[in-house]
Amino acid sequence: MHQSTRKQWLPGRATALAAAGLLMVQAAGAQEPAHPDFSGVWLQDQGVLFSDPTKGVASGRHPGYDESKNPPPLTPAYAERYEATKAARKAGRPVDDPTANCLPPGMPRLMVNPFPFEILHTPGRLTFIFTADSEVRRIFTDGRGHEEDLDPTFNGSSIGRWEGDTLVVETIGLREDTKLQSTGLPHSAELKVVERIRLLGPDKLEDEITMIDPVAFTRPYSSTRTYTRLKGEEIQEYVCADNNRSAVDPSGKLVK
Repeated sequence: MHQSTRKQWLPGRATALAAAGLLMVQAAGAQEPAHPDFSGVWLQDQGVLFSDPTKGVASGRHPGYDESKNPPPLTPAYAERYEATKAARKAGRPVDDPTANCLPPGMPRLMVNPFPFEILHTPGRLTFIFTADSEVRRIFTDGRGHEEDLDPTFNGSSIGRWEGDTLVVETIGLREDTKLQSTGLPHSAELKVVERIRLLGPDKLEDEITMIDPVAFTRPYSSTRTYTRLKGEEIQEYVCADNNRSAVDPSGKLVK
């Protein structure tokens, strides 16, 4: 008798719980305000250097490279490190850049890579899928905060909030051994990246990127980028290690 009663009660309770859960999901969806849709495939309009965002400038070796256009505000210690790196490059010696071994570029360098990327805009999260190495970046907009004691990663922890039509994103927990650009621009473990992302038009996206690093920079370092939506395009697979011709060993020596 007891078992029969229990069999009759469980399905009803499960149905009630399912209905309650559905109502909670519907309520949560109803409470989320409408925001601009960033979905699509995008390609940046400028070059890959924060210190010289001129369109078409691929690296510090380019003859048109001019760091005076947006010089990084480095502290004396980090300026000395950077000058040593640039001197090594000029002398033809390898520059300490983990991407030479097909490691991810890290944030915010990922946002200025020269290949298309796709944004998936879903409730509570924006997912960026990059052509380069199929890198994935997640920006959470569901109200959560950064976890404590974050393990440093290439892309860090990105938390976003909406200010009107602008998505404000704070990224922390970044690895110290990445370089901010291909010239070997360094940063410390204290780097924080703040972005203000908004639509300028139906097919134009703007990302105002500000790097805050109290150890490496004397002040916040900013660069504003724009991206064009590529209609009808899809991102392709790109695996750096599949054709890596410039790998270096741990000492920075080129591997033949």
